[in-house]
Amino acid sequence: MVTWYPLLPVIVTEPKALIPADDAPCRPWKFDSGNALDATAWRFHLEQAGLDPSARLRSKTVRARAANDAVEVLPIRKACLWLVSNIPALRGKPLRLPLYRGVPFYDRTPRRPEVVFPLLGIRTLRRARLKVEIDFDHLTISVWAPGRWYEGPSLWLRRLPGRFTTIPLDQLCGESRREPE
Repeated sequence: MVTWYPLLPVIVTEPKALIPADDAPCRPWKFDSGNALDATAWRFHLEQAGLDPSARLRSKTVRARAANDAVEVLPIRKACLWLVSNIPALRGKPLRLPLYRGVPFYDRTPRRPEVVFPLLGIRTLRRARLKVEIDFDHLTISVWAPGRWYEGPSLWLRRLPGRFTTIPLDQLCGESRREPE
């Protein structure tokens, strides 16, 4: 039996960032259609992104209910999430995902942090007006952002020399987002 999670490449930044820095770390976030929150992370996810979890919203918390029906009050860290494209021509233009308040987070270390992903809820993708397709035969998730009609032909032409290739998630989140010159 193959264990598979629908993972999306996301960058976390301070809330006022107009665009992520070129060296901002990209991390896989698990798409969780059952997550009632916009997103959820653990303290170490925010720290790995270079954010100080103690700079959270003062006295702002949210009640989160886990799949096992446990309820926990989580602090909220103001932040921005950016969806990174796996299309080489669009790597330098991540899509800002609108969050309602910020990223609620578990302010402790999980038992097995190496297998814990931050979660991206369905409300965030819906608010961004994205189209999501999960292909269980090929174990892939595809996300399309609404674009301007006039960008279609130019994007197609920019992708032509690369033969419409895409970048695998492990390479996308492990290397710089700069386009080759």
